[in-house]
Amino acid sequence: MTEVLIMLSAYPACFIKEDTGYSVIFPDLNTATCGDDLEDAFSMAVDCLAGYLYSSNLEGENVPPASGLQDIDIQKIMDELEVTSNEAFVNIVTVDVAEYYSQR
Repeated sequence: MTEVLIMLSAYPACFIKEDTGYSVIFPDLNTATCGDDLEDAFSMAVDCLAGYLYSSNLEGENVPPASGLQDIDIQKIMDELEVTSNEAFVNIVTVDVAEYYSQR
């Protein structure tokens, strides 16, 4: 197995309430996931981020740096996706990829 050298990583994610739950979008990474409720969405966000970083590391791909929270325009992202919601916010999602996969 390839050694994962990534330590703690943190990326902003957009959490958007929809009829069926929450969509979670990582604008810096061009990846997304979803959850049935907010707790599930946070759990899925960690899983999504860990998977993205882990597979990028295995494939030798460069991962873009994380944007600051103030640099994320959630309304612009919702407009691009043609999504409307009364409940949407940006939050930092963190994961230690090596620790995450050692527990699996």
